Order: sequence, then structure tokens, then C-alpha cells
Amino acid sequence: MRIYLSSAFIGVIFFSNVGFSQTYIEDVESFLLDMVYISNQYVSPAADASVYQSSSSWHNSAKSLKKFEIDISLHFNVLPIPEKQRQFEVSNSDFVSIQFQDGSQSGSIPTALGGDTDTFFDFFIDGDPYEFQAFEGAKETVLYYPYIQASVGLWKETELTIQFIPEIKISESGYQTFGGALKHNLSQYFRNVDDGSGVELAAQIGYTKFLSKIFFDEFVIESTDPNSGNEPLAILNSLDVDSNTWLFQLIGSKQIKNIEFMASMALATNKFDYTMGGEDSLVLDLLNQSFKALEDSNELLKGNIGLNYHVNDFTFSALASIGKFTDLNFSIHYKLF
Repeated sequence: MRIYLSSAFIGVIFFSNVGFSQTYIEDVESFLLDMVYISNQYVSPAADASVYQSSSSWHNSAKSLKKFEIDISLHFNVLPIPEKQRQFEVSNSDFVSIQFQDGSQSGSIPTALGGDTDTFFDFFIDGDPYEFQAFEGAKETVLYYPYIQASVGLWKETELTIQFIPEIKISESGYQTFGGALKHNLSQYFRNVDDGSGVELAAQIGYTKFLSKIFFDEFVIESTDPNSGNEPLAILNSLDVDSNTWLFQLIGSKQIKNIEFMASMALATNKFDYTMGGEDSLVLDLLNQSFKALEDSNELLKGNIGLNYHVNDFTFSALASIGKFTDLNFSIHYKLF
């Protein structure tokens, strides 16, 4: 979907700073349209990956803890990045002003989860030629994510889970998350005898705030004419993603002796805010203002399957979330009274 910016908005900003020509303003607007289009494709897989990482382990069973029983768990999350989420296709027909520098009509460039690229684009502003290199990604094929989580049993077979993870670094990039979830057991309303032999059902609602900062090699958007005397339009080196996710899921589980099987279906509604980082410039400010025009919310449906092994007060759990990504979560739980 194309994103359209307000010419009046851009014009007011330009005329309030310097008396740029109308052609200059129109060319910069066209360039910003293309940058927002590329940036949207660039960040979307990373935004979806953040939802999988931050919402994969709010539960490991439909059963609820006993009243005031506490579960402390250590988690290790593994998110393999599929190839189709590491790059995306674009063509000259997708753009208003920029074109592939090598004369190609189309090609693949990295997402924020991808790797290196040597793809350059050309464009003109007020008759002057400019170029920029396509963004590069985090250069990671698998994301690892360790954290600690705590749950407490409340009244009416309801369970509160909280999660807070300080910033975790991957190379120079980093991310952190915090949030909470409430799970309520539904089987209590139709079970006849609580003998532990039936299928347990529960519903859960959770909220997660996921913050990530992706650093990439510095990109300079500058004139290709050495005699132009024009300063670079922008120097970019990072992208911040602020993700707010509400998660709704229905959970089922059944225990046979020490083994417990679990499955669930989850719907996540997500809102994302993006901020590009780099050296201060008017074009960088305009680009970040333009990000407000991005379609910054979506819904994501995913399934979960899991297996628990209970040994006294310990539970060893493995859970897989399946959808756009296949996210794996391994954990050790210990129950306190």
C-alpha cells in the first residue's frame, strides 16, 4: 500500500526554515514517500518477530496455580529467522523518484533481520543527482532471548504473570521487554470432579511492551556530483521500534502422569512506532515525521503447542509458536508456596 504525505505539511516545514524552491520541496516529498515505503518493508518483519519473542511464553498450561502459589521460571527463547523474512522484493515501479543505480528494474534488499547489501539507488532533487545505499540488517540468522518470569495464583483459579527483561545486546543492537498477563481457568465451570484426568481449558489476556534498537552501518544520503557543494541530506545509523501488543488466547492442556500436553490459539493486536536515528538534519526530522503516516498497527494469529514434564516442584517445558515465524521457548519452572 502506498503512503501519501501532506504537501502542505512538508511545505510549511521547509518555508519556515529556508526559502527552498517549489521543485526542491516536491522532489524531497517524492523522496520521503519512497523512503517511507522502503522503511515500512524494512521494519515489518522485525516488528512481527518482536511479537513472537515477547508473547511466546505467557503460559505453559491451562491449569492455574493454587491461591498464592508462586511459580518462578527461567526461559530461553530461540527465534530462527526464515529467509523470506530476511529480504523483500522492490521494483522501480514501486517508487515515485528513486531508481536502482545499476539499471535493474527490480531486486531484493534486506529487511532489518537480513544481512549486507551493495544495492544503491539514484534520485534527483532540484536537478542535482543523489544516491543512497539500501539499509542493511542485523546480520543474525537466529535470535536468542533469555529471561526470568514469575506467576502467582489468585482467587477463582486466576493467575497473574509478570515479565521484565533488562536490555539484551546483540552486537551493538539491543532490545528489552516488560508486561503482564492474566489467565483464568474455564474448566472450573463445567468439571464434575477435580481428579486431574480431564482436559483443562483457560483464557488469557496479556500486554507486552517491546523496545528494540537496531544499529546498522552508517548510511549517507548525499549528492553524487563532487562539484555540487551540497551537504548530505541525511546520515542514518539506527532504527528504534516501540511495540505495544495485546494478546488474547484460548488454552487447552491435558496431563497424563508426569507428562502434560498443551495447545493454544492466540490473537495479537500490535501497534508499532518507528524512529530513525543518525546525525540531526532537516531530512531526518521529516523522515521521522513521515513515519507517523505508516500503517502502524496490525493483527497477528498464531498457534502454540507445548510439552511439560513434572518432577515434584519442578516443571521442564518446551513450547513452539507457529505462524510467520517458528519460535521455540524452553523453560524450567519452580513452584513456591
